[in-house]
Amino acid sequence: MLARAACCDVTPRGRAVRLAGYAFDAPISTALDPIEISALLLECGGRRCLIFSFDLMLVGTELQNLIRSRLARLGFGPDEMIHLASHTHNAPATDQACHRLGIPDVQFVDDAAEATEALVRRILRQPPSEVSVDIFRGRLGHSINRRRYWPFPTIGRRYGFKWTSVLFSPNPSGPKNEEATVTLFRRADDGQALGVLWHYTCHPTAVVPVEVISADYPGQVRRALRERFGEVPCVFAQGFCGDIRPNITVSQKPGWTRRLRRMARTLASGPMFEQPSAEDWICWSRSLAANVCDITRGSPVKRLSTSGLQTGSAEIPLADFFKGSTPDKRLVVQIVRISEELEIVALSAEVTIEWQRILDETVPAREGRIRLYAGYLGALYGYLPTAAQVPEGGYEVEGFQPLFGLSGHFESVLIGPAIAGCVKRAFENLQRTKPGVTELAPSPRRDGLQDT
Repeated sequence: MLARAACCDVTPRGRAVRLAGYAFDAPISTALDPIEISALLLECGGRRCLIFSFDLMLVGTELQNLIRSRLARLGFGPDEMIHLASHTHNAPATDQACHRLGIPDVQFVDDAAEATEALVRRILRQPPSEVSVDIFRGRLGHSINRRRYWPFPTIGRRYGFKWTSVLFSPNPSGPKNEEATVTLFRRADDGQALGVLWHYTCHPTAVVPVEVISADYPGQVRRALRERFGEVPCVFAQGFCGDIRPNITVSQKPGWTRRLRRMARTLASGPMFEQPSAEDWICWSRSLAANVCDITRGSPVKRLSTSGLQTGSAEIPLADFFKGSTPDKRLVVQIVRISEELEIVALSAEVTIEWQRILDETVPAREGRIRLYAGYLGALYGYLPTAAQVPEGGYEVEGFQPLFGLSGHFESVLIGPAIAGCVKRAFENLQRTKPGVTELAPSPRRDGLQDT
């Protein structure tokens, strides 16, 4: 396997932009840390794949289309590119469909597309290096499920009065994925690090203060990895974190006034997350970054054979599982398999963590193969709840819709079979490079797809 990699800084400097994850009226010009684009080009057996990661809340339709158009001139087709966003809420807005969360800055979108093309041209000028690939894995302790059923009456501006609710609230017993994976690419001839691809599952919504441009915790991890391996590109694959957020310890105890206000809010709207300070955010993010680096100091759990590269994709219209008005987008699944031992399955949605189990049951990974699930692919349309979550309601089912340009309802009967079928077809498409070979397990029972 041959690899090349590069990164670039696209932080807007000297001018203000609106953030993608916060509906501030005023644009923001203060940059806490750099916004970057990283890219890893893999080539093997006549196939190639460009894996991008963007320090953005989402790539969006406009930016993805500009990048595809520019890179088509360099000979890259859509199936040879994977555009992954870190989902940091403190990045410039890029998608017109989500203008209620932040009006996109046209100049930034154009600049990011131009920078991506220049980045790929720079990669293509590099001599390809034969690589060795080591995978390190370990568990962190930095996230928490944020979707919680509250069996008491609540009243709020978003939903009005409800007898019971599903809240944005700490849910320590809820599912999460604390496993972090770091894939290190080294040049085979001298052992020098060429690039890193790492994966974790947690919303990047931790920065304090929020009125700043920032890569959030992926930027902190990148800085720590570079201190360890040198100034290498760091590609980040964000997991299915639709209902997972940072679990930050708040150090400062509130005074009586604040406690009374919090009690009143809890009585009216249910339990809320406490607001951390800037010091709390720094402590949490540096701890996470240090723990990720500590994982790479142990022995790798796997060394890839680097003997193969496969890609596959499939897509379906949103009407297959959502009824109502939607932006002109589709649900897309892209898969890249590196040798026979590592695969990334990416979806163009904010996917809730429960889908990881459902898809593992739908298309089981081969024994010994590491599978990483990623959300925030390309022109994502919004959240993807499970069939069991749809009748429960909550932000991931209803509340997000106006912010992403949707109006309607998910079909709980259709959503499981539709998503599972699309993922299966993406795997079938991937298998086209190995004629006569199939790894798809028999379809599970219908109730297995419904997350009952």
